[in-house]
Amino acid sequence: MTNDDHNFPEQTPNHWQLIRDVAVFQFKLALDGVRDVVLVPISLAAGIAGLIISPDNPGKYFNRLLELGRRSDVWINLFSATEHYQTEEPQASSDAYVEKLEKMLINEYKRGGMVKNLKDHTDHLMKRIQSEVKQDGQPKNPPD
Repeated sequence: MTNDDHNFPEQTPNHWQLIRDVAVFQFKLALDGVRDVVLVPISLAAGIAGLIISPDNPGKYFNRLLELGRRSDVWINLFSATEHYQTEEPQASSDAYVEKLEKMLINEYKRGGMVKNLKDHTDHLMKRIQSEVKQDGQPKNPPD
């Protein structure tokens, strides 16, 4: 995916790129967390199974699980949020699903409707918030 696909020519992320990157990171953190929760009992079972079923090679099942974990780590590609600024080749990972969702949202935006309205309202809100912030970073009117 190229920068042109997103109409994002600059290398420094704007607020929409940052929102996208944070959302992608949160999605990947959730995937990573689910994987970790699932691996806890499976790793214990693999260790016990190796000790009982394969005393000559007790690490057999656990090592297979570690390899599966390595592959899932590459697939999740947790810390790749900004790689789309440097590369044009999508990786064989969860990024492919993110790319499909992103293309769908971009197409919906180009058609107008809800996604375009949401973006326009968010842009307006961001400008309003930014204009209300003093140069020292403190809001003019603190929230109640």
